[in-house]
Amino acid sequence: MHDRGIRKGKYNKIAQRMRRPAGWDDEQIDGMHAADTDTVLIRRPVPVECAEIVARGRVGEVSFHATARGAKNKIDRGLDHLELKAPRGPRARLADDILGLICGMLAGFDWPRVEVRLDLADVQACPKFHSDNVLVRRVTTYVGPGTEYIETCRPDVVHRAGRGSLVFLNGHRHATHRDAILHHSPASAHGSRRLSVTIDRADWLMAAGEDRG
Repeated sequence: MHDRGIRKGKYNKIAQRMRRPAGWDDEQIDGMHAADTDTVLIRRPVPVECAEIVARGRVGEVSFHATARGAKNKIDRGLDHLELKAPRGPRARLADDILGLICGMLAGFDWPRVEVRLDLADVQACPKFHSDNVLVRRVTTYVGPGTEYIETCRPDVVHRAGRGSLVFLNGHRHATHRDAILHHSPASAHGSRRLSVTIDRADWLMAAGEDRG
């Protein structure tokens, strides 16, 4: 198996007991380490309809490091910061799905902690197609258009991930990265908003100025 940038074995027993979010597929995600793969896209139904609370939220982003034990409280604080507070049902389901994504990344990649970014945007954050200086990045869009990506062998064909989908992207620090897939954040219609959640291995996340998915 390819090096995932981890010390194998230390977290395996804990990882095996961790929850996964709806639609998660460990076997499919493990394909990220194949020599000819720079991305894995898992389509799934939108886990929560939260456009109403996003429309009332505050534009901005929140980043934090998380382990499985402390993630729930940090998610709640992050959603509060973006003023994604009500109604209770959608807010609770959104927080629960984000927690599942965090636990899935920790377990699926056997990572000790992750860097999480909650991003509520009303403009296109990064129009240029690019790949990131990370190990593996996962992006999920809950409201608004999903991440767009191209194959470098066919740059004129733009693909867009659906809302709720799990988009996994190998970065420059991955052992099998080939720059075969480039991605960017999609353009937003005037007055529209996009809520996305990005997760990386915390140790590999670059400092301020990192491109968005």
